Amino acid sequence: MKIGNWPGCVFVMTRLVMRFPHFLFILLLSFTVAACTSTQRLLKARPAGLSPFFEQPWLAQHTRGHLPFQVVWTTPDKRVLAEGMAKRKLHVAPVTLAYLRPVKKALATQEIAWGVRRQEQAVAARLREEFIAAFRRSPRPLYQIADKPGADTLTLRLAVIELSPTSPKGNAVMTLLKFAVTPVAVLGRWFTKGNMAVEGKVVDSSTGRVFFQFADNESDKLTFLNTRDYQPYGHAVNSMRDWAVQFEQMTRTPSGLKVADSSSITLRPN
Repeated sequence: MKIGNWPGCVFVMTRLVMRFPHFLFILLLSFTVAACTSTQRLLKARPAGLSPFFEQPWLAQHTRGHLPFQVVWTTPDKRVLAEGMAKRKLHVAPVTLAYLRPVKKALATQEIAWGVRRQEQAVAARLREEFIAAFRRSPRPLYQIADKPGADTLTLRLAVIELSPTSPKGNAVMTLLKFAVTPVAVLGRWFTKGNMAVEGKVVDSSTGRVFFQFADNESDKLTFLNTRDYQPYGHAVNSMRDWAVQFEQMTRTPSGLKVADSSSITLRPN
């Protein structure tokens, strides 16, 4: 059995948990997951598919793990590129929901039918707040946040493309199975986890010409016991914060250097 093989990883984790008490599970899981080199790739959400918000999608490039976003696009126009790189102020526009797709996952659809509100307006507002906060909290931001667009600013436009809530009821059942049966019940979270997909574009505030674009899709992180598993949009909040921090880091990272993506696994309780 190869260490990097996913079925082998599940088998190893199952045997470990059967032999040791549950209070050791988190420690054991951390070592086992580290050995499973393919786990992160398998847990990462697949690209959501580009929406009409994303311009010239045929020129989009898959980053293959080099950047924290699955797809990026940089203008081929050297003049637009030079003008964009010269500016040092960034306005974050209100997030659009015009391209938001209907929920398709069965359990997510059922949660909405049971009364879970699809909080797209609140999520859109929070996404904008996180991007603004990431630059204001950064110790070395390349861009200064501008309250309004102007001749000396770039504008970041964001769109929420997919938003499926986590299934709190389904995760409650999965939690019981983790303790009563085996942590292999974690695999059941493939059906209970939500996801959020976003697209963004940086444009010249004066001309509206697109300077840079990105797109990414994130699903709930794999957990053992986490309070966000019982909140419809708890994991989405973490995704928004990760995107904002990663985008800010990317703007000040020299071209050619890797900007790490967030992990698809967390041992944190919240």
